[in-house]
Formats: sequence, structure tokens, C-alpha cells
Amino acid sequence: MVAKEAEATKVELSFGSVFVSKKMYQQLLDEFNPFHRHDVNAMLHFWTTGLGVWGAIMLALNYGQINLVYGYAAIIALTAPLLTGFLHTAIVAAFIYIPQLNVDSVPSELDNLYICAIAIAVGYLAQDLVHFACQEKTFMDSYIGKNPLKLLVHSIYLMPLVIDGVLERNLFLPWLVTRNRNFIVPVASQESVDTLRKWIHENVAYKNETTHVWPHKQDGTSGPVKKLEDDSAVFASFRKIFKAKHFDIKPIQGMNEIYVTAVGAKKEITSDAVFYTPHVDGPYFWTPWASCYRCLVGVTPNKMVQTKFNLQHDSQDQVLGMYDCLGFDYNRELHWISHIPGAQNEERRSVIKLHYVVYPKGWHWYGNLVANLNQNYNTWARGNFLRTLNPAGIYEHGLAWWIWFTTWFNAIFVEYFGFDNLLYIGVCYALGPLPFLILTSFRHYAVYISTFAFRSPPVAHGYLMRDVKLYKTIALSHLGRRLLPLVVLPRDLPGLCLAVAGFSITILATARLGFVRTYFGSELGFVKPKWIEGFPYGYIPHPMIVGQLLAYSSILWWWNSELNFETTALIGTHMTLYTVHMVQEMLTSSY
Repeated sequence: MVAKEAEATKVELSFGSVFVSKKMYQQLLDEFNPFHRHDVNAMLHFWTTGLGVWGAIMLALNYGQINLVYGYAAIIALTAPLLTGFLHTAIVAAFIYIPQLNVDSVPSELDNLYICAIAIAVGYLAQDLVHFACQEKTFMDSYIGKNPLKLLVHSIYLMPLVIDGVLERNLFLPWLVTRNRNFIVPVASQESVDTLRKWIHENVAYKNETTHVWPHKQDGTSGPVKKLEDDSAVFASFRKIFKAKHFDIKPIQGMNEIYVTAVGAKKEITSDAVFYTPHVDGPYFWTPWASCYRCLVGVTPNKMVQTKFNLQHDSQDQVLGMYDCLGFDYNRELHWISHIPGAQNEERRSVIKLHYVVYPKGWHWYGNLVANLNQNYNTWARGNFLRTLNPAGIYEHGLAWWIWFTTWFNAIFVEYFGFDNLLYIGVCYALGPLPFLILTSFRHYAVYISTFAFRSPPVAHGYLMRDVKLYKTIALSHLGRRLLPLVVLPRDLPGLCLAVAGFSITILATARLGFVRTYFGSELGFVKPKWIEGFPYGYIPHPMIVGQLLAYSSILWWWNSELNFETTALIGTHMTLYTVHMVQEMLTSSY
């Protein structure tokens, strides 16, 4: 029935459907999109298709068939949507006029043919590989046995179809901003929590250190914990963050435990002190596209202990109540617990620690690998932890201190730098001086603009502030290394004063707003909007950005004769991107 309705609504081929309404193109796009639902598939197809199209265009140029290329570009421009056609024309023009392949620089025409053929073949095969990696069937498989001629239409329109896939995903700009991947939700299996609470009360003795029970080794706890592992509310929360078209999720039973808090005051330096110190639980931050999640389920009423997240806004701190499930990344989320002043619990705080591996859809071997890595580490760390709950002797005291020190050092590094940023900066540096300069000088603008434009899914505000501060510091370091050798005092004192005045306006504006509001705290909903008074507000419009523009224009004016092209371009790009963001704020601000 559905197939007949779809057949009946098909657009008929006509001049109007192709060139005027462009419904034929939209129909092809509607058929194409279901085979490219995965975001990574859509992104990589832009590059694989681009490589193939480049090879085909170079092949045509090599045989003097530039009119064929013009005709191809014209057909797309006339039959595709306006923006898609414009971008496609720009890409084709770049392929034609930017000399990626200089015919005169290679030994023979045959070599050119080989290069073009390899580009086409690699682009085609890479597309199939991407479909396989993303566990999606190819569009061609849906029609090749029924309508082989459709392959020609598919091939001609492949590049604009891929461009539309990128446009629909906002050019992947939302990916530049770290999103909040924590969640808290009441579990659906509340009777399982009641059962576990009763079991803990009857079977776990009161002690001066924390108690850890492995639930699947106990007859009375394995069943209810298994129900919590499969809880529908927990999985629904996961799916808000990790879409089913992208990821598979399954429990890691070997990591799960029942945690019962200690009775009495916390000791100064034992492994229990780690809970009260900012820390990341696991070391596998470097497993790409996969996460191990720790989900804490409250088994007892709690109003005294809160879980705090250093790289989230304070509003994200959670007091885990009975029946609540709090989920966060075991290897990446910096957190700790603290006591709320004046609050007291009537019984020992008890939680179930559940664990899940999240991995690319269909990559079960990789999911098992990540799960095993985390489970083995957790078993090793758990042994050391239990050994130092009540340390005796020099070795165990030293081990307790070592656990505390490494936890503290790792937390400092994550909070102010980040392993992902270390990897990014390292890759940029390996690419060479110019890519390193460009990719680390302007990234914070991309984060500013993307955050302001795409506020959903929710932004991880602490990560946002950490990253933009880091990359702005690197950007200023690049400028300082080039500008400071040019300063000669007292000759350059006037120019220096003008630049300092501009930067001072920005600093004062930041002080008036505070860091949270400076980094879009009001726009993102973390704090309420507030009218800011006092200089420079009320005197200078958009003082934070205007101050930067004043500083940079002063530098360009005063040291104009001494600046080389690279430094001038660097400053000019800073000014341009600040201006773009200022216009964005003026046009799209919600108040």
C-alpha cells in the first residue's frame, strides 16, 4: 500500500519539474537521503565524491573537453536548488582554475590519465568503504537491478546531493562545540531499587570505610541489577545523546558494583579521599568514537552528598536522590563529590554503579575491545583501591599518596588543557608551521560563532570556557612572537598605549560581565539576562569586540611599515572574524 502511494506521488518528468520547480531533483534527494542518514557517512561522502569529481574534471581537461565540464556545471546550476547550485559551481570552478594537476609538470599524458583514473577509482571505492563502516546500504543497490539507467542520473547529481547532505547538517559546525553528554533521569525499575535497598540494609555491615559489592556474584542482587542495566528510562536518556542510527549501547556487567558509603568522618589520605578530589575515573580518553559510561543509581534517600562536574556549569551539579540515575563518561568527565553544608542523611548513602559501552553502530568487535580495556583497568584499579582503604606500612601508604597525586595531576590537566586539545595541537604542529599557525590562531572564533548559532544540543559550558581561553592564549602567543621584537621604547610608546587601551576595554568589559556571561551564559540559559552598567557599557557599543578591533587597528597603523605580509594577514583575519561575530550577535541576539 505504501509503495503504491509513493508510486502515485512520483513527479512526472517535464521541463517545469526539472528547471522551474526543481521537483525532480527533490525527488532524487528524497530517495538518496535514507541511504545517508549517518552523519559521518554524509561528511566523508563530500570528500570521496569530491575526489572522484576532481578526477573526472581533470580527465576532461586533459583531453581538451572543457566545454563538457561547463555543460555539467550548467546542468547542475539550472536544475538544483539555488544555494546547492551556487556551491557546486564554486567547487567546479576551483577544480578548473586552481592548478592541482599541472599538465606540463608530469612526464607524459599517460601519467595524467593514471592519476585521474586513480582519483576516480579511489573516490568510488572509498564511498563503498564508508557505507560499510557506517553500516548503511548504498543508494545504487536499491535500483541497479531494476533501473540500470538511473546510475547515469545518480552519477551526474552525486556531488550536489552530497552538498545538500552537508547543508542539512549545518556544515557540521555544531560539532566544533563540546556538548553536555551527562544525564540524570528517574529509573523505570523502581522496584529493583527497593529490593537492593532492603538487601544492603540486611547484608552490608556498618564500617568506617566504603563497602564494595559485586552484584552479579550475589544471588540476592544479580536479578534486580540486571533489570536496572536494561532500564528503559536509562536507555531513552542515552538515545537523546547517542542516536540509534550512529551508535550501539550495551552493559559492561564486569564493572558493575554496589557502593555503600563509610560511617563516620572521612580519613585524610586513603583511597576514599579520591571521591572528594576532582578526578576522571578511567584512562581511555583516547578511544575514538567510543565511550564507557558510568551510571550511578541512587538506592537510598540522599540530601547531603552532591556530585559536582568541574567542566560543566554549577547548575549541572547533581544531588543524586533515590531512584535517580546519573550518567557520565567514565574516561572523560571530571567530577567529585562534596557535602552540602548543614544537610544530613538518615541512612548510609548507597548507589549502584552501572557501566555501559557506547560504540559505532555495527562495530561490535570494537565495542568489545573498549569494554574489555575498561573492565580490565577497573579490576586493576579496584584492587589497588581496596588495598589502600586502610593502608598499613610504607608501601600501602605510598600507594595511597600516589593514587591521590596522579588523580590530582590528571584533574588539573583535564580542567585547564584537555587531552583532546593536546591531540589537536599536536596534529596541527605536525602539519607544518603555516597550518599550525592558521589552525590554532582562529579556532576560538569558530567556537564562538558555532556556539552562538547552535545552542542545542546543550553546550558543556566549562569545556567551552576552557577551550576558547586556551586557543585565544595560543593565538595571542603567535601574535606576540611576531610583534614584540618590533617594539622599541620610547619610540613606540604612543602605539603601545593605543593597543593597550583597546585590550583594556575588552578586559574591563569581561570584568563587568563575568566569565559566565562573557561566554554566552545568558544565551545558553545558565544565568538569567541582566542589564550591565558601568564603563565601558553604556558608552561603547559591543565594547568587548570593539576594544579588540581598536587594539588591532592601532597595531596595524603604528607598525604598518614594519609588518610583513604574514603578520598583517594574521591581524586582518582576527579583525575580520571578530567583526563577523559582532554582526552575528547584532542580528541574532535574543535580547
